[in-house]
Amino acid sequence: MVFEKIPIVETARRCGLVLDHRTLRRTEVEASCPFCGDHGRGKFHMSLNTTTDQYRCNLCGAHGNSVTLYARLNGVTNKEAYRELTNGDKVIPLPKQPVPQNTERQPLPLAERHAAYSDLLEHLTLLDRHRDNLHERGLSDARIDRNQYKSMPETARGRRLAASLLRSLGHELLGLPGFRTWYDDWTLSGPNGFLIPVRNKDGLIQGLKIRLDDGGSNRKYRWLSSRDLPNGTRSYSWVHITGDVTQKRAFLTEGPLKGDVASFLAKDALFVCIGGVNALNGLRETLTGLGVTQVVEAMDMDQMTNPQVRSAVLAMRREVAKIPGIKYSKYTWDPAYKGVDDYFLSRVSSM
Repeated sequence: MVFEKIPIVETARRCGLVLDHRTLRRTEVEASCPFCGDHGRGKFHMSLNTTTDQYRCNLCGAHGNSVTLYARLNGVTNKEAYRELTNGDKVIPLPKQPVPQNTERQPLPLAERHAAYSDLLEHLTLLDRHRDNLHERGLSDARIDRNQYKSMPETARGRRLAASLLRSLGHELLGLPGFRTWYDDWTLSGPNGFLIPVRNKDGLIQGLKIRLDDGGSNRKYRWLSSRDLPNGTRSYSWVHITGDVTQKRAFLTEGPLKGDVASFLAKDALFVCIGGVNALNGLRETLTGLGVTQVVEAMDMDQMTNPQVRSAVLAMRREVAKIPGIKYSKYTWDPAYKGVDDYFLSRVSSM
């Protein structure tokens, strides 16, 4: 529908937008964005072009014209907005500073996340350097392929294509951790590295974790998340399950990749992997759902020298001890090997 020219600044005033008075004589008048809240008071990230009567937020990417701005903010159709903007009664409300959203968007249901992530991994590739990294950990090509490790696209174009592909396949990206908008175009967000699927006991992908390429960072792993980004979604620290889920004994360790490797080297032993020593949400429910009767602690050996890690491990033990019907024990090995995966690999290599 084509509408006659309606001044964008006048429309913004009628919508109660806060304008930067210092820019009122410019072609581009600045205003606080009512859609993203500008992440704080006194910010002016929305541009109002007085020549084209278009608006665009340089932070969240919201854009349109006078009619669509009024319609969106007042919850009316474009036709109704046009009528109200062109009638004789022009009530200008007092400006209202936009309030940032305090509630975080929750992830899509598990079935939708699993379907979208599965299609994403199906169309991504694994770079040679990432496959070599996995080989060095002791994984075979068959297990690498079965576990669906894939590399993050390393170019902006590749990440936009990944988002476009999922949308073309009918997947909803609003609510899918790791995806966000950039000037109204959907894209995949996150550092370079390779993706590790984090699954539940039924093999469904709950989320993805990234093994970072940046060797200079103290943090080697990060959840694929688009928290605090335009139209982004946070990720939770989901519990990962790998190995034979029919077994009644489960090893408990930290990190999905560590669990995948240790399980493979131990002939598909059942491993339950928390996201971090302090990430205990969902652990009790996971162990109960598996129906295990024995839990064997296999946390990193740095607990012997790091008081903070030691304290977190003790809290984890107390949490598991609350579960009735489970026998708890601790697995120890040569402290020269930090993780249970390293220790298992040393045993296999020495054979």
